Amino acid sequence: MRARTLAGGTLFLLIGVSASIGQAPSASPAVEREIESGASALRQGRYAEAEDHFRQAEKLAGTASAEINAGIAMSELQMGHFEIAREREAKVLELVSGDHARAEAHNMIGMAWLRESTQDASAAQLRAAEESFRQALLLDPWFDSAYFNLGDTLRRENRDSEAATAFRKFIEAAAKDSAQDEGFPLMPQRSAPAFRFTDSQGRVFSSESLRGRYVLLDYWATWCPPCIRALPIMRELAHYFPPTQLTVISLNENSDQAVWRGFIGKEKMDWVQVWDKGAETYFSFALAPRPNLSLPRYVLLSPENSVLHVYSGTDRLAFVAGQVVKTVGAAPSRAFSAAHP
Repeated sequence: MRARTLAGGTLFLLIGVSASIGQAPSASPAVEREIESGASALRQGRYAEAEDHFRQAEKLAGTASAEINAGIAMSELQMGHFEIAREREAKVLELVSGDHARAEAHNMIGMAWLRESTQDASAAQLRAAEESFRQALLLDPWFDSAYFNLGDTLRRENRDSEAATAFRKFIEAAAKDSAQDEGFPLMPQRSAPAFRFTDSQGRVFSSESLRGRYVLLDYWATWCPPCIRALPIMRELAHYFPPTQLTVISLNENSDQAVWRGFIGKEKMDWVQVWDKGAETYFSFALAPRPNLSLPRYVLLSPENSVLHVYSGTDRLAFVAGQVVKTVGAAPSRAFSAAHP
């Protein structure tokens, strides 16, 4: 039996914690240690411990700090204490003045409304979330995370066309963000293994037929929440460039083919969909030692069928999308035979 691992859970784990680093007066070494310990606990998913550290920092500081309030807000958000998270981010808004710092706070408030709406199925909470994300984008029109969260909110409100626009803006903002330049430009790491598979429409794709275009392989499963959360971005990436420049192929790792077919039909996944029977392609790329599956994984292939980069679920989705768009967009246009799918 294969072990199934989610490489990432919360895509934007530390949004807001750094909302205003440098905004508060210099803290004592003891306060700084508590803040650093709180941030470390947050990264490791120990939210109650993180909250304790941030509250201890607050007690030691004896004064209001945007950084501490943001840390407490994120800890409370992850533990499902949504009202407290919003109250703490409201305090952050009182303490910061920069547009991006204020946008971060509004984004966090929106996240609290959005997550609470999933528990209560409240239209009013969704409207409040939408308002918060739009306020964040008024302050910072290139704030990729706020675009993603706005798209997620609109999707839940069944406003699919508006959601698609927000997700596309997320991609555009990610591509403009210099934070995605790490390791850029991407260079070939190794030759990709030969592959051949048939998609849900009966079309055959192979490493040979795809030569001349960039290819993004999206390995996912219906049991993987980070994979599902990323699917709207895969959809937009699949239509961002002509297929002769970039082909996005989503390879499903469910053991039951019927589950896969039912899901892609329900979600109207209109780009290339492949059931990776027995995870054959996954293991041919050596993405994890057999028999383990660690998802999601994204593999970007060059037009010469070399592996340019392997992204995991611990990579921010903006990093993945931004690098893909920058790489494909920087390449010269390539003619491609219409005989290929």
